[in-house]
Amino acid sequence: MHKFFVNPKDIKGEKIHIFEDAGHISRVLRLGADDEIIVFDGLGNEYVCKLESVGKSECIAVISTVRECTSEARLRVTLFQGIPKSGKMETIIQKCTELGIAEIYPFFSKRSVVKLDSERDKSAKVERWQKIATEAAKQCGRGIVPIIHSPIEFGEVAELASKLNAAIMPYEVLGSNGKKDLRSVLSNNTNCENFGIIIGSEGGFDASEAELAKSNGINLVGLGERILRTETAGPAVLAIAMYEFNEI
Repeated sequence: MHKFFVNPKDIKGEKIHIFEDAGHISRVLRLGADDEIIVFDGLGNEYVCKLESVGKSECIAVISTVRECTSEARLRVTLFQGIPKSGKMETIIQKCTELGIAEIYPFFSKRSVVKLDSERDKSAKVERWQKIATEAAKQCGRGIVPIIHSPIEFGEVAELASKLNAAIMPYEVLGSNGKKDLRSVLSNNTNCENFGIIIGSEGGFDASEAELAKSNGINLVGLGERILRTETAGPAVLAIAMYEFNEI
């Protein structure tokens, strides 16, 4: 059964108005009246519906059943991602959405190369990133669309991460020294509900940032001597965490 996201405000009583995917429904999928579809509201609810009318700019579906989406993880994971160069952020968002991320905070650190000087630049980036998260959520059958926040500074990252039940920060210095303690840190926090992962950009972290994270109760971990690219590290650590928490 085909699945679509809608804005909650477009759910009115027993009917759902579909605008964004109307063209896809009518022209590509060629669905018609009485065809069944599933609609997600992005808040964790899914609606089994029958199409009442199909148009190029709007489709109307009548709700048959409302149920809680079962594809969402119990563990709520927040990724704090140092903004990388090129289109790497898009890949990170897409893959982490598929793996069940709840929120992503892009951030600038001392070794960041990318600069977004104006609020307009930041807004344009966030709008694009949010669209990628939405499309990825549609593709993999998520019931919730991850929130992509506006970029912040590393000091805010440490503060926000410290408020979660637990948070980890892979630190390349520990990895180069042969540390591989991610599993032990995860196994000591399997009962938490809110978990944070902090990944640096291409240049890694400054020693002062590692100290700030540590002073805020964030677990610094090593991933071994092999160096992971920033676009690999986030999805890899998220997948390991989801496995350890029995979500994969």
